Amino acid sequence: MSPLLPILTALVVAAGVFGLFHFLLPKPKRGAPLPGPKPLPFFGNLFHIPRELPWKVYRDWSLQYGDLVGLQLPGKQTLLILNSVEAAADLLDKRAAIYSDRPRSPIVDLIGWSWNTPLVPYGEEWRRTRRASWQHFTSKAMPKHHPTLLQESRRFLRLLHAEPDRLRELLGFSFAATTLKTMYGIDIAPGDQRFVPLLHAALEGPTEAFMQGSFLVEHIPLLRFVPAWVPGAGFQKKFARWRRLAAELLEKPFAEAKRSWTSGEGYHSASHEMLEAISQAQLSPAAAADEERVAKIGAANVYAAGSDTPLHVLNVRKTFSTLLSFFMAMAMHPEVQAKAQAELDAVVGLDRLPEHSDRDALPYINAVVKEALRWQNVVPLGVIHRLMADDEYRGHFLPEGTLVLPNIWGMLHNPEVYPNPEVFEPERYIKDGALNPDSPNPSSVVFGFGRRICLGKNLADASLFINVASILHTFNISVPLDDDGQPQKVDVKMSTGFLSYPSGFTCVIKPRSQTAEALILGQ
Repeated sequence: MSPLLPILTALVVAAGVFGLFHFLLPKPKRGAPLPGPKPLPFFGNLFHIPRELPWKVYRDWSLQYGDLVGLQLPGKQTLLILNSVEAAADLLDKRAAIYSDRPRSPIVDLIGWSWNTPLVPYGEEWRRTRRASWQHFTSKAMPKHHPTLLQESRRFLRLLHAEPDRLRELLGFSFAATTLKTMYGIDIAPGDQRFVPLLHAALEGPTEAFMQGSFLVEHIPLLRFVPAWVPGAGFQKKFARWRRLAAELLEKPFAEAKRSWTSGEGYHSASHEMLEAISQAQLSPAAAADEERVAKIGAANVYAAGSDTPLHVLNVRKTFSTLLSFFMAMAMHPEVQAKAQAELDAVVGLDRLPEHSDRDALPYINAVVKEALRWQNVVPLGVIHRLMADDEYRGHFLPEGTLVLPNIWGMLHNPEVYPNPEVFEPERYIKDGALNPDSPNPSSVVFGFGRRICLGKNLADASLFINVASILHTFNISVPLDDDGQPQKVDVKMSTGFLSYPSGFTCVIKPRSQTAEALILGQ
């Protein structure tokens, strides 16, 4: 008989006794299960996740299940959808210490975005790279960026006057130009082929990949090892292209900023300030290289956008999409446009363009900005948070690792908070001719929650204000006329994706007057 047999027998008996004892012990109460659709064996609720406009489906589910909706994903993964500001604030704000992590999704590595701070797990690396961006866009730091925002908004007016049918392309160029100049000191011209196309192409990856259910590899990680030539594995070619673009987005503009800083050329930018600080810190070569790596990531975070979107795709993309929605709203609501223009005429006058210093005297313009953020927001489902420890909320047990998804669109289209939520109505923020401090503030929702709040929200807010004010002061926006000379019907259509944009929409853009045209052209 083997001398190990008695030991193995004892271990087996001990394990059996322990298992029986554990089975007979009373189980601790873990709260009621989360309400939601009934899951299927093995697949859970994977096939319940809607492929088209999921934020609307989740909002409708809240009418049936309440503002907390739970879904079970493969691998016993829990997904909690928050459909109210109250629930999001209770968990993501008040309990931020355990709700600030990000899920370890294989998608992030596969598309090459593992450097992006909003996707980095909560910890020291996240703190360092976020700080590198955040310090340049605090409310105190924003005035130094106002001249660039003003310059680019006025260049946009001239470009739009010359080619009003290219609204989307010109908006994309304008905000890319703004970000490149503030972050890297790079001044680009219209038609730029080095940086603007790169930004748009690189954001294709996260836009498509970060929608829940877009790629099965997110839930079955072993699929990442399937070769691209296998039928059905075409996603591997997409991932390879997206990885290349993400790396170029990280490296290319920073290399240009470093070249101009080294030679003492160009506009002094946030990247120049970071490089200057590193050079004066008397660090070892290894430490200096690591600080430069952090600076590079911090800069790319803002270039890639700046919101609590998986990428903070907010500064550029949120401002871009919000202004597209703003043009659509103005065409659909000429009465709002007329009221805003009357306020601008009274406060700013007809002989100059608006400036940031006019903001406090323009409550209705501020209300238009708020409503533009609320009406059709660019990141309707926010970015997933990951619970870092077991928790309980409203009697429901939430296990460590629960994924928490704030339905931002649903919160901003709650009819109990925003009556007639589908209607563009700036008056909901106005009382007695001034901004109503008691009205709900979309900015407190649309830029995210807790410690993952959008690092570029101040830049996005300042950019939105000066562009909305300048556009309304100089242009009339209307819907095209049909063959009978009647205004065409506008259907609000938003694209499905991590980022959502107005689609199938055109408008007519013309100067308000010869005086306005002279302001546009700088005469």
